[in-house]
Amino acid sequence: MADAAAPAPAAPAKAAAPEAKPRFTARLRYARISARKMRYVVDLIRGKDYNSAIAILRVCPKRGAMFCKKLLESAFGNATDVISNRQLEVDVNKLHVVEARVDPGPIIKRFRASSQRRPLLIQKRMCHVIFALEERALKEPRREKARRQKQDRQRKDNAAKAAAKAAAAPAKPEEKK
Repeated sequence: MADAAAPAPAAPAKAAAPEAKPRFTARLRYARISARKMRYVVDLIRGKDYNSAIAILRVCPKRGAMFCKKLLESAFGNATDVISNRQLEVDVNKLHVVEARVDPGPIIKRFRASSQRRPLLIQKRMCHVIFALEERALKEPRREKARRQKQDRQRKDNAAKAAAKAAAAPAKPEEKK
């Protein structure tokens, strides 16, 4: 007699994990600027929203700002393209720079004549830059947050005073005519 295979017990249904937000990336490889110089610029925009980052790069006097601005615009272009092609529900006004990384690239080595026929090594450095954009809620500036909290406290205090005043006042008897 052949034993009938018992059906395997059903695995418990796992709770549906929230859908991961899409990331839109762009990378610049072999930029002819040292990674150290580029990091000064990238540190300015890490964590900022797209519009703020572009505004910062527009006025930044460093040479690396030109590279970063073009790359950030490319990442934004990639985002709008993917959003329109896949019909995603993403608000482009809420895109933030969630990853901004600068890695060193290869070094071009050249020699230059120095004193007494000695060669002097010249290192021409390169770097790779990676930006990733993701949709996040816009961050409220500290000043506006403090102002809103102060207004909320004042409303709460005024409501408490009015309630205390209403409770303290005795009920007036109705006047007869």
